[in-house]
Amino acid sequence: MHVLVTGNAGFIGGHLTAALLKRGHAVTGIDIRPDNPQAGVCDCITGDIRDVAAMRLAFSKNGAVDMVVHLAAKHHDFGIMRDEYFSVNEGGMRTILNAAAEAGVKKMIFYSSVAVYGATEADDDTAPAPINDYGQSKLAAEAVIRDWTAKGASRSAVALRPAVVFGVNNYANMYNLMDKVIRRKFVWVGDGSNVKSVVYVENIIEATLFLMDGMRPGFVTYNYSDEPQPTTRSTVELIARHGGVSVPRLRIPRFAARGTGAVLDAVARVSGVNLPITGARITKFCTRTLFKSDKIRRAGFRQPYTLDEGFKRTVEWYLSLRGGPPA
Repeated sequence: MHVLVTGNAGFIGGHLTAALLKRGHAVTGIDIRPDNPQAGVCDCITGDIRDVAAMRLAFSKNGAVDMVVHLAAKHHDFGIMRDEYFSVNEGGMRTILNAAAEAGVKKMIFYSSVAVYGATEADDDTAPAPINDYGQSKLAAEAVIRDWTAKGASRSAVALRPAVVFGVNNYANMYNLMDKVIRRKFVWVGDGSNVKSVVYVENIIEATLFLMDGMRPGFVTYNYSDEPQPTTRSTVELIARHGGVSVPRLRIPRFAARGTGAVLDAVARVSGVNLPITGARITKFCTRTLFKSDKIRRAGFRQPYTLDEGFKRTVEWYLSLRGGPPA
């Protein structure tokens, strides 16, 4: 099969490209990054998914494309205006699907997000009600693909809604948490008993491959999170154990942390700098997030890696970057 992967220079895109190639599929990637790290392993096009010419090239350069896995998105929580979220996430989807229709491509897997729910707890049957620009733009993109699918009886599409994804080569929030715990700079806010749904990257890749193999005409959505669902405390304990450090003990009251966050939010607004700690991130860290993904498991998917294995591999990668465990 020839698979077009949008956003293949990114964290998940890199893992997916490797998995597809290992399975014997041909891969063409398109990403806005000119320094695409996947350029040595598959044919990569530098381009914007909103660019009609770039998307037509992506669908035609290496012969007929059989399927699209759409990862490219605007997703950061700082410094992105509402119009840009919708231009890329909704508008980019329209451009991709128009090019797909021209090329006769009838299958797509779209990486959406649990942000479409707007709530901190949801299952596969929960009605979406996004509360921020990112979640609203992702739901708008789902509406575009739902409409595209309805216009062709043989078209099939899946919107996969993962929780927070972590793993090797990811430098986002989980990396920052590992860094604080292993360098002994982590401070508890609250008791850590709140559940935090997470996804080890190799599990979401296997879930994607599983869904690719079973696609049927129509549009369907699936949540994805790993089981068993960890708490903040169990996550920190796993990181500490695999990082060779003691579990942190220092704790500050939530009201003090929120006060600090408010000050940092003001600094960020004035300076335009994306600070590693903000009021929103403190609140998010302390909030229970429980996203159940029973539907994909009822369809037959079995999570290949435990969270313990996922954190072990990720911490080992982190330590390799830092030159080994801390003294």
